[in-house]
Parts: sequence; structure tokens; C-alpha cells
Amino acid sequence: MRGKKIPPGFKLRHTLRAGNRPFTRMAWSPDGRTLATASYDQTIRIWNPETGDIKRTIPGHNSSVFAVTIAPDGRFALSASKNNLKYWSLTSNRRPVTLVGHRDYVYAVAISPDGRLAVSGGYDQSVKVWNLETNRELHTFRGHWGRVNSIIITPDGQFAISGAGDRTVRFWALPEMQHYRALTGHTNEVLTLALSPDGQILASAGDDGSIYLWEMASGSRCHVLSTHSKAITSLSFAGNGRFLASKSADGQVILWHTDTWQPAGVLTEPHSGFSFASLAFHPAAPVLATQGHNEKMIRIWDIDESLLLAAQEEYSTLFAKPSLIKVPIPNTPLIK
Repeated sequence: MRGKKIPPGFKLRHTLRAGNRPFTRMAWSPDGRTLATASYDQTIRIWNPETGDIKRTIPGHNSSVFAVTIAPDGRFALSASKNNLKYWSLTSNRRPVTLVGHRDYVYAVAISPDGRLAVSGGYDQSVKVWNLETNRELHTFRGHWGRVNSIIITPDGQFAISGAGDRTVRFWALPEMQHYRALTGHTNEVLTLALSPDGQILASAGDDGSIYLWEMASGSRCHVLSTHSKAITSLSFAGNGRFLASKSADGQVILWHTDTWQPAGVLTEPHSGFSFASLAFHPAAPVLATQGHNEKMIRIWDIDESLLLAAQEEYSTLFAKPSLIKVPIPNTPLIK
């Protein structure tokens, strides 16, 4: 951010630095007291976002770590690397459990709301379901024909949702262990997914530079946000549902008002264009963590909603081209 003006509504709290390799992904704990980061240096780091200090550095992978997530109860974390996942206790120093089954790099992992299941995906184009009570693979979903880059699980635990290099977003029914729905429309690789806190809107984005918004109930595409000019590598909804944050290879982080789907704030931040530069909203507070791919740092921002609202007119003038395109489409048929 050196030499760059910080826009209204953003206040830099901390800059987190560690190691000599870039970070890849990050995840907040459910209570927001911990931030976990994954890195090319083969480690997981656990941070105190209030002080900016490292609580713990966890080695153990023998390759770059491309994903990390923390369980809903905050007791353990899962990380993803080449060919495997690792299950780490955050309350003890016990050795990690290794989950083996993928045949190449694992790029995404999510944990079910009850903490009993994990779902992962990666370069081998598969989506795997794991029983975290037995540490065994339960099922493998096949249907994508490109690498799986992002996975989320719905708050009710009924569906895993994956975005992949085949330009599709797919729903997988977890109780029945079957393919449920495919969403199409992206013109290039899907790199990131985010679900609104109320569970009603799914956002997807990727190499085509557009954010697609989908109604969860029907599977219909309701909006396309087209302000970014390059690939979008990360999306995150604010805990109160009022904003969606997007990070793009065009060097911009944009906050979108979810009531109007217009830009509410734009932060200039370096981005290499690689697919692992990410951001993540705090689960409850107006705090956003952002990361540039080659900067070897993560920034923690306090977000002032009143200042964002005051700057709203400036952004509506700045972005002359329409950022909102309503594109209703028929519901994708159920696929079993």
C-alpha cells in the first residue's frame, strides 16, 4: 500500500508478516479471535488479529499449503496440500492426522456445521467427503472436468458446493451422496465461491472477471457484477450480510452494497494475477483481512460502514459503465 491513498471507510489495523514465501489462503475462527493462514512455505500460522502477533506456527506438510479452514467449534483446523489433508488440534500439540486420497494438489476444503464431515477438492477434479470422526473417506463425487478451486458447505449441512475449471458450479447432496444441480454461465474457470449469511444468495467468480449471483432456492442467476476488468480470485460476505468483498487481478478490492449491488468502496492492492490471492471478512465484526499474492503479508482492515455510505455517490460516478446486469435464467434441472 506504500504510496497509495487509503479510501474512506478503510482503516489499517495490522500488517501480518512471516516467512520468506507468500501466503495462499486464510480463514477466521467462528469467534473471530483467531486468523489461520496457509503458505507456500509449507506451514500453517495461527494469528491473534487483535494484536497482530503469531500464536503458533504449525509445520508438517512437505509441500505448499493451498487451503486452510477452522472447525465451527474452533477446536481443530484442516489444511490442504499435495495429495493430502491434515487435521490439526488447536487445543493441544498432538501430532496431526493425515487424510490421504487425492491424487494431486488439494486446493479447497470445508467443514460441515456439526464438525463431523469435511469436503475437499483439487487438481484431480474430484470432490471428496471425509468422516472426521473416523478420519476415513466416505465418498468421492465426480462430475467436474477441471480442477476444483473452491468448496463451501451450506449452513444446514445439506449441500457441498464446488467451483471448478470446467466453468461450472455444482451442488452435491451430502445426505444422499449424489450430484444435485449444476450452475452454468461463467465463460472461464471458477476460482471462488461465497454464500450470504442468510443462505439465500450464492456468489461465484473467476477468470472471466464477473461476479455471478445465484438464488439458492431456485438455482437461478439473478445478477452479474461486471466492474472488475481481470480475474477475481476471492469473494467474502460480511457477517451482517450488508457487503460482499471481491479481490481481483486488476489490483482492486471492491466492497459491494448487497441491497443495491453497487460499489461501496474500492481499495487498491497489489495482485500478481495468480489464483491464490485472497480476502476474508471477520464472521461478526466489520473487519476485513486482505492479501496480495506476492507481498508476503496480510492486512487487517477496520471497516467504517458510515464512511462507506457517505462515499457512495463518489463511487457511482467513478464507475461509469453499469456494474449491475440482471440476467434471469431458467432453473437448472435436477441431476441425479
